Amino acid sequence: MDENTKEVLRYGATFIALIALFYGGTLVLRNTLGTANPMMVVISQSMVPTLGVGDFIFIEAINDFDVVSIGTPPSGDILVFMRPGFTDEYIVHRAIDGVKTETGWLYQTKGDNNMFPDGFQVPEHLVIGRVINRLPVIGYFSLFIKTLKGFGMVLILMAISFFYDNILPKKTEITIKGRFNYITLIPFAVAPLVLIKIWIQPADHQTLETIALAAWYWGCLVLPLTTEDDDMGLMFWLYHLVLLMIPITCDLVWWTTGITPSNWWTIKGSTVPISWLLMEETSLFNEAFNHIL
Repeated sequence: MDENTKEVLRYGATFIALIALFYGGTLVLRNTLGTANPMMVVISQSMVPTLGVGDFIFIEAINDFDVVSIGTPPSGDILVFMRPGFTDEYIVHRAIDGVKTETGWLYQTKGDNNMFPDGFQVPEHLVIGRVINRLPVIGYFSLFIKTLKGFGMVLILMAISFFYDNILPKKTEITIKGRFNYITLIPFAVAPLVLIKIWIQPADHQTLETIALAAWYWGCLVLPLTTEDDDMGLMFWLYHLVLLMIPITCDLVWWTTGITPSNWWTIKGSTVPISWLLMEETSLFNEAFNHIL
């Protein structure tokens, strides 16, 4: 077996392992949190800044609705529920009021960023659970690959990474002395630090995301000059781009154009389950995609 084949198999096995880890983790969360959708992604700005657009949210089933906290921000549990009268529209809003009836609780909900409460009450049987935590911004990745253009872009980047040896000219063999300069990885550390800052303090953060994007461009210039192993450097670059920079860029597009993922498709709602199903895009997604590029 030649070296190129071994590399393709190794990278393919790594990709499959990541998918298995994702689905295995989802199964564990389902059993732990007691709901079929333990993770969802926020697609609208109705809960900003408490929940940002593109946030992964973790949802815990509610076993006793009598203990649901009700109140205005920052009090009141944030509920994920099916919009009354619909079967495919998920909403994530705060419970600001409620009344217990003979058939169970009825909740009045409201998005923290909305001027008025929702124009309906939510019966407890439509409540999927309450939000217990969040991971900022990186949920954009799962949304991006639900689009045909986004899925195709990621596939093309992966193909280039796998077969770049057959695309680019061979390097001249040289002897490299010294050791790897880890300082060159600093530009790639900016994006994770920015996401940690957003997780702690989810206020306006477009300036920080712009800095992270600029640092990534700088890192793209210095990384090829300092890595001895082109394969490792390219895979590091690919995973950093796909898992961190594409989500950050999507978020910047929302801040600058006002186009949220809720405008990418014809679906309604403020949050969606995680899935690999491709969805038909709108013309607004095409506009957003051009900005992402």
